[in-house]
Amino acid sequence: MLKLDRQFLFGKLKGIYEVTCIKENPLQFILKEMMKEEFIDGVIGTTQEGVKVKPQLFIAPEEIRLSRLYFHSGQNTFLKKAIQKYRLNKIAIVAPSCIFDGLNKTQYYGIGCNWAKTAVALKVGILCLGITSEEGLECELLDITGESKEIVRNYLSPEGYFFETNSGEKIKVNMETHHHYINSGCKYCLNLSARGSDITYIPLQNDRSGIFILRSERGWRTLGILQKKFPEAFKFRLLGFKDISYVEDLLRQKLILNIDYILERVEMGLPVPKWNSNRFRKFYRLWNSVNDVNIEEEAF
Repeated sequence: MLKLDRQFLFGKLKGIYEVTCIKENPLQFILKEMMKEEFIDGVIGTTQEGVKVKPQLFIAPEEIRLSRLYFHSGQNTFLKKAIQKYRLNKIAIVAPSCIFDGLNKTQYYGIGCNWAKTAVALKVGILCLGITSEEGLECELLDITGESKEIVRNYLSPEGYFFETNSGEKIKVNMETHHHYINSGCKYCLNLSARGSDITYIPLQNDRSGIFILRSERGWRTLGILQKKFPEAFKFRLLGFKDISYVEDLLRQKLILNIDYILERVEMGLPVPKWNSNRFRKFYRLWNSVNDVNIEEEAF
Protein backbone atom coordinates (compact mmCIF):
# COMPACT_ATOMS: atom_id res chain seq x y z
CA MET A 1 0.00 0.00 0.00
CA LEU A 2 1.20 3.46 -0.87
CA LYS A 3 0.46 6.80 0.72
CA LEU A 4 -2.75 8.79 0.95
CA ASP A 5 -1.82 11.68 -1.33
CA ARG A 6 -3.44 15.09 -1.57
CA GLN A 7 -5.54 14.20 -4.59
CA PHE A 8 -7.15 11.37 -2.62
CA LEU A 9 -7.69 13.62 0.41
CA PHE A 10 -8.86 16.83 -1.28
CA GLY A 11 -9.78 15.92 -4.86
CA LYS A 12 -9.62 18.41 -7.71
CA LEU A 13 -9.83 22.08 -6.82
CA LYS A 14 -9.44 25.52 -8.36
CA GLY A 15 -8.36 27.50 -5.32
CA ILE A 16 -8.32 27.68 -1.52
CA TYR A 17 -9.26 30.85 0.34
CA GLU A 18 -9.70 31.91 3.93
CA VAL A 19 -12.74 34.17 3.94
CA THR A 20 -13.43 36.55 6.83
CA CYS A 21 -16.76 38.39 7.08
CA ILE A 22 -17.11 41.47 9.29
CA LYS A 23 -20.82 40.84 9.96
CA GLU A 24 -21.34 37.14 10.69
CA ASN A 25 -20.30 33.64 9.65
CA PRO A 26 -19.13 33.98 6.03
CA LEU A 27 -21.07 30.97 4.73
CA GLN A 28 -24.29 32.20 6.31
CA PHE A 29 -23.75 35.74 4.98
CA ILE A 30 -23.04 34.45 1.46
CA LEU A 31 -26.23 32.37 1.39
CA LYS A 32 -28.34 35.28 2.64
CA GLU A 33 -26.97 37.67 0.03
CA MET A 34 -27.30 35.09 -2.74
CA MET A 35 -30.98 34.73 -1.89
CA LYS A 36 -31.48 38.51 -1.77
CA GLU A 37 -29.85 38.82 -5.21
CA GLU A 38 -32.03 35.92 -6.46
CA PHE A 39 -29.10 33.69 -7.38
CA ILE A 40 -30.85 31.07 -5.24
CA ASP A 41 -34.44 30.80 -4.03
CA GLY A 42 -33.96 28.41 -1.11
CA VAL A 43 -31.38 26.80 1.16
CA ILE A 44 -31.49 23.27 2.55
CA GLY A 45 -29.17 22.93 5.52
CA THR A 46 -29.37 22.42 9.26
CA THR A 47 -30.30 24.64 12.16
CA GLN A 48 -29.57 24.22 15.85
CA GLU A 49 -31.44 24.29 19.16
CA GLY A 50 -28.91 23.92 21.95
CA VAL A 51 -27.03 20.70 21.15
CA LYS A 52 -29.81 19.42 18.90
CA VAL A 53 -29.12 19.77 15.16
CA LYS A 54 -31.99 19.27 12.73
CA PRO A 55 -32.44 19.68 8.95
CA GLN A 56 -34.21 22.81 7.77
CA LEU A 57 -35.49 24.40 4.56
CA PHE A 58 -34.95 28.17 4.46
CA ILE A 59 -37.04 30.10 1.92
CA ALA A 60 -36.32 33.67 3.06
CA PRO A 61 -32.93 35.35 3.74
CA GLU A 62 -33.85 36.42 7.26
CA GLU A 63 -34.71 32.82 8.17
CA ILE A 64 -31.21 31.47 7.50
CA ARG A 65 -29.59 30.44 10.79
CA LEU A 66 -27.12 27.66 10.07
CA SER A 67 -26.06 25.34 12.86
CA ARG A 68 -22.63 25.96 14.35
CA LEU A 69 -22.28 22.30 15.22
CA TYR A 70 -21.51 20.76 11.84
CA PHE A 71 -23.24 17.43 12.37
CA HIS A 72 -25.49 17.30 9.32
CA SER A 73 -28.14 14.72 8.45
CA GLY A 74 -31.56 14.48 6.89
CA GLN A 75 -31.35 17.38 4.41
CA ASN A 76 -32.66 15.27 1.53
CA THR A 77 -35.98 14.85 3.34
CA PHE A 78 -36.74 18.47 2.41
CA LEU A 79 -35.86 18.16 -1.27
CA LYS A 80 -39.29 16.94 -2.37
CA LYS A 81 -41.01 19.64 -0.32
CA ALA A 82 -38.78 22.37 -1.77
CA ILE A 83 -39.38 21.27 -5.37
CA GLN A 84 -43.00 20.13 -5.35
CA LYS A 85 -44.61 22.32 -2.67
CA TYR A 86 -42.66 25.58 -2.94
CA ARG A 87 -41.68 25.17 -6.63
CA LEU A 88 -38.09 26.15 -5.91
CA ASN A 89 -35.67 25.72 -8.82
CA LYS A 90 -32.47 27.35 -7.58
CA ILE A 91 -31.70 25.54 -4.33
CA ALA A 92 -28.43 25.69 -2.40
CA ILE A 93 -27.68 22.59 -0.33
CA VAL A 94 -25.27 22.71 2.63
CA ALA A 95 -24.22 19.20 3.64
CA PRO A 96 -21.40 16.65 3.92
CA SER A 97 -20.64 14.21 1.10
CA CYS A 98 -23.04 11.50 2.32
CA ILE A 99 -26.01 13.81 1.76
CA PHE A 100 -24.88 14.59 -1.77
CA ASP A 101 -24.49 10.86 -2.36
CA GLY A 102 -28.15 10.54 -1.43
CA LEU A 103 -29.04 13.51 -3.63
CA ASN A 104 -27.58 11.71 -6.61
CA LYS A 105 -29.99 8.83 -5.98
CA THR A 106 -33.17 10.92 -5.72
CA GLN A 107 -34.59 9.29 -8.84
CA TYR A 108 -35.33 6.25 -6.65
CA TYR A 109 -37.57 8.21 -4.29
CA GLY A 110 -40.31 9.42 -6.58
CA ILE A 111 -38.98 12.94 -7.17
CA GLY A 112 -37.48 12.42 -10.60
CA CYS A 113 -33.80 12.61 -11.46
CA ASN A 114 -34.08 15.58 -13.81
CA TRP A 115 -36.15 17.64 -11.38
CA ALA A 116 -33.64 17.20 -8.61
CA LYS A 117 -30.59 17.85 -10.78
CA THR A 118 -31.92 20.99 -12.43
CA ALA A 119 -33.31 22.41 -9.17
CA VAL A 120 -29.97 22.41 -7.34
CA ALA A 121 -28.07 25.65 -8.03
CA LEU A 122 -25.18 25.25 -5.56
CA LYS A 123 -23.65 22.41 -3.55
CA VAL A 124 -21.73 23.51 -0.46
CA GLY A 125 -19.94 20.52 1.00
CA ILE A 126 -18.93 20.51 4.66
CA LEU A 127 -15.59 18.94 5.53
CA CYS A 128 -16.67 16.19 7.91
CA LEU A 129 -14.58 14.11 10.32
CA GLY A 130 -17.54 12.05 11.43
CA ILE A 131 -20.98 12.70 12.91
CA THR A 132 -22.12 11.57 16.35
CA SER A 133 -25.59 11.28 17.81
CA GLU A 134 -26.50 13.34 20.88
CA GLU A 135 -25.90 10.27 23.04
CA GLY A 136 -22.63 9.49 21.28
CA LEU A 137 -21.41 13.05 21.75
CA GLU A 138 -22.25 12.94 25.45
CA CYS A 139 -20.35 9.67 25.86
CA GLU A 140 -17.38 11.04 23.90
CA LEU A 141 -17.18 14.06 26.20
CA LEU A 142 -17.37 11.85 29.27
CA ASP A 143 -14.50 9.83 27.82
CA ILE A 144 -12.39 12.95 27.11
CA THR A 145 -13.17 15.15 30.10
CA GLY A 146 -14.96 12.93 32.62
CA GLU A 147 -17.81 15.44 32.71
CA SER A 148 -21.09 16.04 30.91
CA LYS A 149 -20.95 19.27 28.89
CA GLU A 150 -23.13 21.10 26.36
CA ILE A 151 -21.38 21.38 22.99
CA VAL A 152 -22.49 24.23 20.72
CA ARG A 153 -19.94 24.11 17.89
CA ASN A 154 -16.98 22.27 16.38
CA TYR A 155 -14.11 23.57 14.26
CA LEU A 156 -10.60 22.92 12.98
CA SER A 157 -7.49 24.84 13.95
CA PRO A 158 -3.70 24.39 13.56
CA GLU A 159 -3.78 22.81 17.04
CA GLY A 160 -6.28 20.14 15.98
CA TYR A 161 -10.00 19.35 16.00
CA PHE A 162 -12.04 21.03 18.75
CA PHE A 163 -15.46 21.11 20.37
CA GLU A 164 -16.62 24.31 22.07
CA THR A 165 -19.03 24.30 25.02
CA ASN A 166 -21.78 26.81 25.78
CA SER A 167 -19.44 28.35 28.38
CA GLY A 168 -16.73 28.94 25.76
CA GLU A 169 -14.48 26.07 26.87
CA LYS A 170 -12.36 24.55 24.09
CA ILE A 171 -12.04 20.73 24.11
CA LYS A 172 -9.43 19.13 21.86
CA VAL A 173 -10.58 15.88 20.27
CA ASN A 174 -8.30 12.96 19.48
CA MET A 175 -9.17 11.31 16.14
CA GLU A 176 -9.00 7.75 17.50
CA THR A 177 -11.35 8.64 20.35
CA HIS A 178 -13.70 10.47 17.98
CA HIS A 179 -13.68 7.54 15.55
CA HIS A 180 -14.94 5.26 18.32
CA TYR A 181 -18.09 7.36 18.96
CA ILE A 182 -19.18 8.45 15.49
CA ASN A 183 -22.13 6.90 13.68
CA SER A 184 -21.28 3.55 12.11
CA GLY A 185 -21.88 4.78 8.56
CA CYS A 186 -19.24 7.48 9.00
CA LYS A 187 -16.60 4.79 9.55
CA TYR A 188 -16.95 3.71 5.91
CA CYS A 189 -16.70 7.18 4.36
CA LEU A 190 -13.73 7.91 2.09
CA ASN A 191 -14.87 11.36 0.98
CA LEU A 192 -14.34 13.48 4.07
CA SER A 193 -13.56 16.66 2.12
CA ALA A 194 -16.78 16.58 0.06
CA ARG A 195 -15.27 15.96 -3.36
CA GLY A 196 -17.88 16.56 -6.05
CA SER A 197 -19.37 19.70 -4.46
CA ASP A 198 -19.01 23.25 -5.81
CA ILE A 199 -17.45 24.57 -2.60
CA THR A 200 -16.09 22.76 0.43
CA TYR A 201 -16.43 24.76 3.66
CA ILE A 202 -14.14 24.27 6.67
CA PRO A 203 -15.17 25.95 9.97
CA LEU A 204 -12.42 27.74 11.91
CA GLN A 205 -12.04 28.88 15.51
CA ASN A 206 -13.09 32.43 14.62
CA ASP A 207 -16.77 31.98 13.76
CA ARG A 208 -16.57 34.85 11.27
CA SER A 209 -13.86 33.10 9.28
CA GLY A 210 -13.85 29.91 7.26
CA ILE A 211 -11.84 28.13 4.60
CA PHE A 212 -13.48 27.78 1.19
CA ILE A 213 -12.13 25.16 -1.21
CA LEU A 214 -13.42 26.14 -4.65
CA ARG A 215 -13.99 23.11 -6.87
CA SER A 216 -16.16 24.12 -9.81
CA GLU A 217 -16.75 27.06 -12.12
CA ARG A 218 -20.09 27.53 -10.38
CA GLY A 219 -18.42 27.78 -6.97
CA TRP A 220 -15.68 30.08 -8.30
CA ARG A 221 -18.23 32.37 -9.98
CA THR A 222 -20.41 32.51 -6.87
CA LEU A 223 -17.60 33.73 -4.63
CA GLY A 224 -16.31 36.12 -7.31
CA ILE A 225 -19.69 37.81 -7.77
CA LEU A 226 -20.16 38.32 -4.04
CA GLN A 227 -16.61 39.58 -3.53
CA LYS A 228 -17.16 42.16 -6.27
CA LYS A 229 -20.58 43.22 -4.96
CA PHE A 230 -19.62 43.42 -1.27
CA PRO A 231 -15.92 44.42 -1.21
CA GLU A 232 -16.21 45.90 2.28
CA ALA A 233 -17.90 42.87 3.82
CA PHE A 234 -15.27 40.26 2.97
CA LYS A 235 -11.57 39.81 3.39
CA PHE A 236 -10.02 37.11 1.22
CA ARG A 237 -6.66 35.42 1.76
CA LEU A 238 -5.33 33.00 -0.83
CA LEU A 239 -4.02 29.82 0.82
CA GLY A 240 -1.61 27.14 -0.28
CA PHE A 241 -1.38 23.56 0.92
CA LYS A 242 1.24 24.60 3.48
CA ASP A 243 -1.36 26.88 5.09
CA ILE A 244 -3.82 24.01 5.52
CA SER A 245 -1.31 21.29 6.40
CA TYR A 246 -3.16 20.74 9.70
CA VAL A 247 -6.37 20.01 7.75
CA GLU A 248 -4.47 17.52 5.61
CA ASP A 249 -3.04 15.83 8.73
CA LEU A 250 -6.47 15.48 10.33
CA LEU A 251 -7.99 14.11 7.12
CA ARG A 252 -5.18 11.58 6.80
CA GLN A 253 -5.51 10.44 10.43
CA LYS A 254 -9.27 9.95 10.09
CA LEU A 255 -9.13 8.33 6.67
CA ILE A 256 -6.54 5.77 7.80
CA LEU A 257 -8.84 4.82 10.68
CA ASN A 258 -11.74 4.39 8.24
CA ILE A 259 -9.67 2.32 5.81
CA ASP A 260 -8.43 0.08 8.62
CA TYR A 261 -12.02 -0.42 9.75
CA ILE A 262 -13.17 -1.34 6.23
CA LEU A 263 -10.27 -3.73 5.58
CA GLU A 264 -10.69 -5.43 8.95
CA ARG A 265 -14.37 -6.18 8.35
CA VAL A 266 -13.79 -7.34 4.77
CA GLU A 267 -10.96 -9.68 5.82
CA MET A 268 -13.13 -11.13 8.59
CA GLY A 269 -16.00 -11.68 6.18
CA LEU A 270 -18.32 -9.31 8.05
CA PRO A 271 -20.93 -7.25 6.18
CA VAL A 272 -19.83 -3.76 5.18
CA PRO A 273 -22.58 -1.30 4.14
CA LYS A 274 -22.45 -0.26 0.47
CA TRP A 275 -19.46 -2.53 -0.25
CA ASN A 276 -19.48 -5.51 -2.60
CA SER A 277 -16.71 -7.38 -4.42
CA ASN A 278 -16.77 -5.03 -7.42
CA ARG A 279 -16.71 -1.95 -5.23
CA PHE A 280 -13.88 -3.37 -3.15
CA ARG A 281 -11.82 -4.07 -6.29
CA LYS A 282 -12.20 -0.42 -7.33
CA PHE A 283 -11.11 0.72 -3.90
CA TYR A 284 -8.17 -1.70 -3.86
CA ARG A 285 -6.90 -0.35 -7.19
CA LEU A 286 -7.25 3.22 -5.97
CA TRP A 287 -5.62 2.47 -2.63
CA ASN A 288 -2.66 1.04 -4.50
CA SER A 289 -2.45 4.13 -6.71
CA VAL A 290 -3.37 2.55 -10.02
CA ASN A 291 -3.28 5.59 -12.27
CA ASP A 292 -6.20 4.78 -14.57
CA VAL A 293 -8.73 5.33 -11.78
CA ASN A 294 -10.29 8.80 -11.66
CA ILE A 295 -11.22 9.42 -8.03
CA GLU A 296 -13.52 12.31 -8.95
CA GLU A 297 -15.89 9.80 -10.53
CA GLU A 298 -15.74 7.28 -7.72
CA ALA A 299 -18.37 7.45 -4.98
CA PHE A 300 -17.30 5.30 -2.04
